[in-house]
Amino acid sequence: MDQPISLCFVPANNFSNSITSQDARNLLILEVINSVLAVPTAAANALVIVAILTTSSLRTPSYLLLSSLAISDLAVGLLGQPFFTFCIFSFRNGNAKAYCYARWISTVILALLASGTLLTAAAISVDRYLAIRIKTRYRSVVTVRRVRYILISVWLHSIFTLSCPFFMSPSTSCYVAASELVICMLIIMYCYTMSFKVLKIHCAQTHPQGDQQPNSTTQSNTIDVLKYRKLLKTLLLIMVGIFICYLPLASAFVIFTKPNPNRVVAWYLLSITTLNSLFNPVIYMTRMKDLRRVCFQMLRKIFRA
Repeated sequence: MDQPISLCFVPANNFSNSITSQDARNLLILEVINSVLAVPTAAANALVIVAILTTSSLRTPSYLLLSSLAISDLAVGLLGQPFFTFCIFSFRNGNAKAYCYARWISTVILALLASGTLLTAAAISVDRYLAIRIKTRYRSVVTVRRVRYILISVWLHSIFTLSCPFFMSPSTSCYVAASELVICMLIIMYCYTMSFKVLKIHCAQTHPQGDQQPNSTTQSNTIDVLKYRKLLKTLLLIMVGIFICYLPLASAFVIFTKPNPNRVVAWYLLSITTLNSLFNPVIYMTRMKDLRRVCFQMLRKIFRA
């Protein structure tokens, strides 16, 4: 991950002599953390994906975007963390060839998934802004078919971003990735800021003034606003989690642009980023009643079998 993505040409000499005992302990801790957390990460996201895809009431544009996020997080648990762990293990044990290939594979997987996650998160924030901004036209504008096309574009763009190291220098590739990170974060912050502003205006319009008695339409609008506000706060919580966990990724990019990067520090930062894949399904199931109900029903069926 500290070299350009290319075929592995590494000296066959053992480089474990350069690792201090403290570094070895830190690397072992990273191996244990990533290998242990990979299991619940994969299991929780798999449950969310199956729940969304097998329940007709959950197959909406918003949940489809959420399922894309869950698929990315599932791949982190199934592929990203295991290969990342093996990369650290190979480095700690001085196996240069195994380390090189494991680093190459883990870089490809984690970079692809990180890009897909950020772009999907940005798409979710735009979706929520459109839902409150265009109101009644939302269902005709944001359709399942269009969301599918958007998600295909998101992952194709992620593949393009991943190919940058093949024709760019390592430092340039890192700067491109960091720029994408910043742009996605700015889109997310703008959309959620505007969503809450529009929601505040909508609340002022739907609440009756003075002695005016609320009619059925006003009460219905108030309920919709409260429901939307709760969903918006839930998705904002997810975005905050992504923001907190992905900021260390930008720092890791900076570290890897240096001639002699501190791998231990960079790998700790990358491990923080992978934690987001475990936090997301926990947020889904604690904050989204419909999804939680379906997931619990599935778990009961699994344990009864």
